[in-house]
Amino acid sequence: MRQLITIKPLESFLFGGDNTFGKLGSETEGTYLVVSRLFPQQSALLGMLRYEMMKQAGVITRKLRGEWVDSYHKKEAEELVGTDKFDIQNNSTCNYGKLKSIGSVFLIDKEGKRYIKKVDTDSYEYEDKFLKGYSPKVDIYDNFICVDLQKTLKSQDIFEAKEQIGNKKGGDENSLFKKTSYTLKDGFSFAFYIESEYELKNSIVTLGADRGKFKMSVSKSEDTLEYEDKNGYLTLLSDAYITLPLREYCEFAITSEISFRNLQNKKHFSRHNEFKKSDTVYLYEKGSVIINPKPELIENLNNKNCQQIGYNHYTYKG
Repeated sequence: MRQLITIKPLESFLFGGDNTFGKLGSETEGTYLVVSRLFPQQSALLGMLRYEMMKQAGVITRKLRGEWVDSYHKKEAEELVGTDKFDIQNNSTCNYGKLKSIGSVFLIDKEGKRYIKKVDTDSYEYEDKFLKGYSPKVDIYDNFICVDLQKTLKSQDIFEAKEQIGNKKGGDENSLFKKTSYTLKDGFSFAFYIESEYELKNSIVTLGADRGKFKMSVSKSEDTLEYEDKNGYLTLLSDAYITLPLREYCEFAITSEISFRNLQNKKHFSRHNEFKKSDTVYLYEKGSVIINPKPELIENLNNKNCQQIGYNHYTYKG
């Protein structure tokens, strides 16, 4: 069953990725100048959906000392959301129970028009490894294309920044911080498609470093997110994990990289939680454009493990 999931922020959000608060120079390396990313990570959407499915199915026990799945609900929970954890360096598909796949996240307005982030190559002519007319003063990456009609927007048309300067409790030398979170302007929401044998219901969910609240709306849909670059360039519809050296496997690329890490251990209700993160890897950011990729690069992009939860999605008709 294909479902369209929209999540509308009810307050500002902080999608921190690997950029989080912490004592500089310590084992919990961090920064006190944090700027939210514009989009949630696909792995975060996976975790949110699996939790929401268990909550709606009534298999989570909620008490003062925390939340967990009791032994008599364990089999039901495993059938519902599976037993595998996402590992970006795995190449095979995983068992997420009745949740079969997640599409890449995009933006949707109140009229149902869908927008993707994409490098603005349409305003320039590419020839012999140059974009004619391009100026470094122009943010070529700040470009959102409507896939349903001829329209483009800038980030300022969609996102509104919220800055906060404060002092953490304790008052030590590392207590000052500056945080820039975002919210979506009126009429916009995040959205993505899922394939699931479990029919989710509307709910209030949390996402991000500050556990921001979002209104989740669910509807059945037969649509897919389709876009074809008019010049025939490969366009990343999602962040992508590519293990080949990009410059050796394409003619030209306009890209940006973001870091990625994920938690590797489980929560415990009976002892202190010591969260461990995976090693840092770098993803090519959604909206990147790759010109004349070699077949080996396409094969590398077609990582079923990543594509199952919405990474490594692209459009290309080469």
